[in-house]
Amino acid sequence: MINYSKYPINNQTYKSPEYDALVQSCKEQIRLQGFVFLKRFIESKYVDHLVSSILDLEKKGFGFYSTEKHNVFLEENASSPREEHCFNSLHPRRVQLKSSKLLMNAEDLSSHATELENLFQSMALLQFIRDVLQIKLYPSTDPYGKYYANIFNEGDGLNWHFDRSEFSISLILQPAEEGGMFQFVPNSKEVVEGWQEMPSDMNSTPPLCTSIMIQEPELASGDLYLFRGQNSLHRVSEIVKGKRINVILTFNSDPDGVLNKYTLKKFFGVDKS
Repeated sequence: MINYSKYPINNQTYKSPEYDALVQSCKEQIRLQGFVFLKRFIESKYVDHLVSSILDLEKKGFGFYSTEKHNVFLEENASSPREEHCFNSLHPRRVQLKSSKLLMNAEDLSSHATELENLFQSMALLQFIRDVLQIKLYPSTDPYGKYYANIFNEGDGLNWHFDRSEFSISLILQPAEEGGMFQFVPNSKEVVEGWQEMPSDMNSTPPLCTSIMIQEPELASGDLYLFRGQNSLHRVSEIVKGKRINVILTFNSDPDGVLNKYTLKKFFGVDKS
């Protein structure tokens, strides 16, 4: 499933000069921009099957449609009397942005897209991610959130925000025909925290400071990317035409970490009360 000819991370090449060079290159990109993507990481025949399986599940009514309003710090309600007193209406903590997408959890995917389970359980992938991020990580044991698909249809998008988690690992299965671009501003949290007003249009605004600008990598089917989203403002722009599908793989520093009841209900529609 993994394109080992391009990415020598399997057991036979682990710690080889080629492996070490790949890891060092990825570590440097993470250090500089908090982002690295690996083109055609997954072989195309597996990507095609995963897309077909997920679209079939969507047609059968699987998935939870999530809509939310939030500010760039993923705070849902920043209009308390204190914040209204401290911040003007255009302050980043008070401007509410809209995001929407269809989420398909691991329990729904596991019996229809077995390739995802195989990829998620790959020790070669886990060790590679550990080496690049330099963190002792473990595959999530959460039956719903260990991996999940994000499906963005026309009008959907993931608005500007900083992640709460330190990093994310995403596999692109299908880019949109128009829109749905992953955009990020490297190492921008300190800058944004100093804003007094949120720009009405980030794309037409001057650079946030003289040294950083919006990055828009050209992601394609089968690409895998690692991203430290806590410190870099980012979004998936609104889908104009077509459908965007990506899969999030969840690895935690806590070997027993699972999602809480609030997160399960809010983002997956799973009620464990």
